[in-house]
Amino acid sequence: MARIFEGFSTAVVCTLGYALINDVVGTEYLGKAMGYTSTAFSCGLLLGPVIGGVLYKYEGYFQVFIPAFVLLGVEAILRLLIVEKKCTRTSWTRTQTRSEERSVSGYKAHREQDGSTKDSELESAQSGNADTQALIPKNESSHSKNAFLVLLASSRFLVVLAGALTVNGIACGFDSVLAPYIKDAFNLQSTHAAALFLALALPMFLAPISGALTDRFGAKLPTAAGFALGTLCLTLLGTIVPGTAQPFFKLIALLSFIGVSFALTLNPLKVEACLVVDAIARERPGIFGVRGAYSQAFGLLNAIASAGVLIGPIYAGSLRVWLGWKAMSLSMGMLSAGMLILVACITGGHQERWKAQKKRETHCEETSQEPEIP
Repeated sequence: MARIFEGFSTAVVCTLGYALINDVVGTEYLGKAMGYTSTAFSCGLLLGPVIGGVLYKYEGYFQVFIPAFVLLGVEAILRLLIVEKKCTRTSWTRTQTRSEERSVSGYKAHREQDGSTKDSELESAQSGNADTQALIPKNESSHSKNAFLVLLASSRFLVVLAGALTVNGIACGFDSVLAPYIKDAFNLQSTHAAALFLALALPMFLAPISGALTDRFGAKLPTAAGFALGTLCLTLLGTIVPGTAQPFFKLIALLSFIGVSFALTLNPLKVEACLVVDAIARERPGIFGVRGAYSQAFGLLNAIASAGVLIGPIYAGSLRVWLGWKAMSLSMGMLSAGMLILVACITGGHQERWKAQKKRETHCEETSQEPEIP
């Protein structure tokens, strides 16, 4: 039961946490911010078992939970200190409405000064402004649709979900096959397996670099590079079979590069999810309501990533038992190659990221310069 609540809380924190990062940082530096978040997440995964093991050995069972409660207290304090931004699509709508109201009043004053004000002309001007305002409905909630259905109808967002499923499935697939394989094929021990898993996990500390590349070039380039590197290394992994010279060092090298490919792909996919939401909101104003759909996007992304964590070990373990190590490695390489093609054809690039950031900056500047209408 405790594990169920733990998983539920993790899903909530990750979903809302990523949405909060997007609100605070904005699109311009979102990749780097996501990178630092991934690095912190990796630190927790690597250091948590070590600290927990030491506390359990020297202090006892209940003392293991002390660091968790301390971190929860620190997190609660930090969340209370958060200052939320007020730049939303509602502010943009209010600004546009004020602009249209000024144009109508200016037209009316001009006609009165000439002494030829006509109700029909004024109504025509108001009708024209109403046509303009129709692009940004005042009551956005009446025009909003189910965010989940809208996102799932986007091919770009489906590529994001497929990429998250693939990366998490492959990464967690090694949990069920790596240790048994090196023991059966090369008679290596658990310490060797631990070193191999570290080689796979440590490259995640390069996530801020991947995020900086995303901020500079957009999501397509680093994501495609990650899947290209993963395709090559996963395919070569199948060549490490019994009889191979120095198998342990070759496995470390290949798994390290596979870890780099994970670092290159995961953060750009998160940024791409935000850019997809921005692109849909620009094309169809009001479709997500007044609060947007970032939380829904990250909710779907975390759900599909969890599905990869669940499916990956079953998929990899079944292939290794039924078809062998070579077939398993080749199938992983083919999955990565398939994602490379989808990313190259569908995922947005640098121009898309720049347009989203420019649009947001323009809305914020207009809101800050205009007084509120009582």
